[in-house]
Amino acid sequence: MRQRIVLLIFLLTGIYNLNSQTINLGDSTVVSLITCEPGDALYAKFGHTAIRIRDTEGVDIVFNYGIFDFRTEHFYWKFMRGHTDYLLGVYPTENFLQEYRERGSTVWEQELDLTQGEKRKLIELLTINYLPQNRMYRYNFVYDNCATRPYEIISKSLSGVLVGDNQLEEDSYRNMITAYLSDVPWAEVGINLLFGVDADRNVGMQSSVFLPEKLKDVIQRSKIMSLNNGLQERKIVKSVKMLVKGEPVTETASTTFWILHPFTISLIWLIIGIILMIFKTNMDDIANKIFDTILYLTTGLGGMLIFFFMFFSEHPITGSNLNILWLNPMNIMLALMLWKRSPRKFFFFYNVIYLLLIVLYVVITLFISHGTLTSIIPLLILVLVRVIWREERLLHILFIPTDKGLQFR
Repeated sequence: MRQRIVLLIFLLTGIYNLNSQTINLGDSTVVSLITCEPGDALYAKFGHTAIRIRDTEGVDIVFNYGIFDFRTEHFYWKFMRGHTDYLLGVYPTENFLQEYRERGSTVWEQELDLTQGEKRKLIELLTINYLPQNRMYRYNFVYDNCATRPYEIISKSLSGVLVGDNQLEEDSYRNMITAYLSDVPWAEVGINLLFGVDADRNVGMQSSVFLPEKLKDVIQRSKIMSLNNGLQERKIVKSVKMLVKGEPVTETASTTFWILHPFTISLIWLIIGIILMIFKTNMDDIANKIFDTILYLTTGLGGMLIFFFMFFSEHPITGSNLNILWLNPMNIMLALMLWKRSPRKFFFFYNVIYLLLIVLYVVITLFISHGTLTSIIPLLILVLVRVIWREERLLHILFIPTDKGLQFR
């Protein structure tokens, strides 16, 4: 006998406008996982996930945990703090798919092989999630997002346990995330610099489902295991089909305008820095002062951003960031002091400490898995050689050789 579940869908005023829907839970009810491949915009680079419910009586809707609004007051500040709130939205599948047709992204549907009881449980959980007091949630890119929520809902609705494929290789958060950013090198550099050591920890199947395509792969290879009448198992995916065929990937600006690539910019700065060291040997020369001011300001501002994400942001995997060893926030102060009659002894001892921190970073990077992008290696070398060069100049100015060794002048 068919069981009737009534879903009252009250959508956000001004965003969506749907009438109440009635889902007849019967043999015709189909529950699917929808996976949208990455788009061109940065926020769409990692793809998207939704849950689709449809039947033969005209109901065809998606539950989308990825609703947000750039127009929210102080949106970007809240995003940096990790205080971004997302919404669960429900609307017709055709409206959802049309957005991805316009983007040119491929959309896949995995029909789930669920029992009637599991379907009923899943719909009940979605309905509870969509209550006005529950539909908003605090977004977390790794632990609580548009992909992890559907995975959690599906897992909770099962009469058994969802068991994944042991053949799926472990990988680090850094590798999984940056794999989607190769065509936006500046974003790749920025995000990598903000990642801490936790991003380099290898994680298993369940921790990788924050990425929609990873979730699609995990679900495809998973089975439901239960102890009803003995040990039973069945694949959770009944069938797979393409709902929207995306456009072929075209050559991006990052490959066309190679001169603007971070590695190219870093290499140019390294060459300029070395040329100045060769032909402008006086460290107080105006050219050297301007160059080092820009260098110290750049590394200092980068360090301030890292410091903020380490201590004042709730974003995951941005704590314990080793990049702060060479992107030092105090370099901002040093950049300003270059233009004042500051004590040279202070510069000398500051640079000694700074040099040791850079060497420590290099050693840790060489022997411990920590992501250092090829793009920033020239910049790291530049900072290292400029600090050594200034130390060598200060060594001759501040110290005189004696029978007892070096002494301050």
